[in-house]
This record gives sequence, structure tokens and C-alpha cells, in this order.
Amino acid sequence: MKKINIENLKKGDIVLTTSSKKKPSGIIRAVTNSDISHAMICVSFGSVIDSTGEGVQARNTQKIFYEDSCAIHILRSKVPLLDGVIEKITNYARSVTGTRYSIAEAAVSVVPSLKKNSGKKQFCSRMVARAYSEAGIDLVNNPDFCTPNDIKNSSLLFFVDKPSIQVCDEEIQAIEEEGDTTEGMRKVTNALLKDLRNIDPSIEGLNDIDTLIMKKPELDSIISDKLEKSGYLNFWKIELSRFPWRYDPIKMTQLYHSLEDQEMLLDYCRSTIKQNKNGDFKHWYINAVYYHDLYSKFNSKTFLCYANLYFKLASLHESRVKTAEIILSVYRNKSS
Repeated sequence: MKKINIENLKKGDIVLTTSSKKKPSGIIRAVTNSDISHAMICVSFGSVIDSTGEGVQARNTQKIFYEDSCAIHILRSKVPLLDGVIEKITNYARSVTGTRYSIAEAAVSVVPSLKKNSGKKQFCSRMVARAYSEAGIDLVNNPDFCTPNDIKNSSLLFFVDKPSIQVCDEEIQAIEEEGDTTEGMRKVTNALLKDLRNIDPSIEGLNDIDTLIMKKPELDSIISDKLEKSGYLNFWKIELSRFPWRYDPIKMTQLYHSLEDQEMLLDYCRSTIKQNKNGDFKHWYINAVYYHDLYSKFNSKTFLCYANLYFKLASLHESRVKTAEIILSVYRNKSS
């Protein structure tokens, strides 16, 4: 088994993969005459966003495993992208989170003669191509209808070396036992959006909620109530309860002394600091200010809920970084 090599993966990179399943991966590979069937965008260290039957969602690359026979490619722009361009790409991917998957339009993408007007729904290669198009980069002739293989063949991209690494059975077992928090978040997000679509079918992704509140402020109390009851606003508590040591230097110190492989914990601290320097969680700070401003303008309870959420996430992130910095300052030299 193998997994994506996150050490060679940068924010804004495109990841192309496949699976050993005949449907739909095998069919897509056969029809497009390619070794891949799926496309994703890296939005932060170890995190990608893609569009599947679950809709547009975030995933942890370190908890996705592939058969050795499955192709994995990392593609990057031949022209180095400015930070502002990368932000536009990743912001688009985040903005369509929760948007449903269109099987029909994905199927049409492989038959040029059948391509018609596109809708708001997504499929993997459309989401990737649209994200780049949003930043002024046309990877393919038609971002609305393209295949993963079209992206693979884009003249604007090059293949990154060593896109995957082997993973042992023990690591797979350990990760599976730990569980994947993003899986629960995907379920909560989809349940919330399904509920809100019963109120107004114009809602596709999470960002559509903002537009709806501005157009129909009379729905604010209903939507904020749904939001509060969904578990979406408090999902961060699950991460905090599972890994309290990430946010508390005393608890992390206790964990450090209980471990046989202490270097593994220090690697986590280094990774956390690296993510912070890369601005991987900067969008939480930006969103906090954005929704606070919307609340001030519209006096919307929904916007206040979002503002409080992002301020909380930003605060927790600061605690996480400070904890990592403290542990490294104390134990870095002792481990060497």
C-alpha cells in the first residue's frame, strides 16, 4: 500500500489518483484512456479538497491509502504561483464546500459532443479546473467540462517527483484505529446542507448561505437555529477532546515523557509550526473578520454564529502553535 507524499506536496498543487475499483474509477480510466480517474487540490499541508459522491469536501491525505497498482501524480504550475494566486485557488475550493456531485455532468465531460450549459454542481475535475480558472489560469479549454486526464495533459503543469511513499500495515492499522475527524465533519456538513435545502433549494454549498441571508433576512432565525442544532458550530470540540495535549504545553510535556518515540511528537510540533508559517490556517482569521463585518452590517444571528466560530478556531490554532513552540524550545536539543 502507499499514500500521497506530503513532503513533496505544496498548497495549490493538483493531485491525480485512482482506485482499483471498476466503478467508477475503472470506467473513467478506460473511457479517457488514462491511468487516473480522480482530481484533488491541496489547500494546506496534508489536506486536500475534492468532489465525490459526498460532495465537495476536505480530506486528510495521510489517512487515504492506495493499492500499489494505483497511479498517483502531483502536478504543479510550470510558472511559480504568487501567494495571492494560490489563495484564490484554495479559497475557491473552500467556498464550494458541500456542493453536490453531478454524476450526469461528470459523464457528459468525457463526450465533447454532449457538453451543454453547466450548473452549480461539481465533479472532481470541474472543481479543480474552475479553481484555477478563478485565479485566471485556464488549465483546459473548458473548465466546466473536463476530465482528470485533460488536467493531466495540461501544458501549464509539470509532474512532481516522488508523489507517493510506501506505507506499512502497522501504520495503516494505527491510523485506522485513531479515526478520521474529517469524516465526521463531512457528515455534519452534508446533513446541515440537506436540511437547509428544504428551506431554500438555491443553497448548494456553504457559501450560498451567506447570499441567502442577505437576500432573505427573514430566514435568518430559521437558518441560525438549524446551524446551532446541526453540530457544525461545535465540531471543533471533538478535535479538542481527542487531542487535548495539542493545546496544552503541560499535557504535551506529560505525553512526551510517556512516549518511546519522542521524536515523533517533536515532528508533529515542527509540522504545526511549518503549517502556521505557510499560512495554512490564515483563512480562519480572515473569515472571523469577514463575518464580524457582515454581522455589523446585517445584524444577522447567522453571521454572528460564523464570526464566533472562526474566532474560536483562530484562538485554538494560536494555542496549538504556542504549545508546539514551547515543547520544541525545551526538548529540541535533548532529542538530538
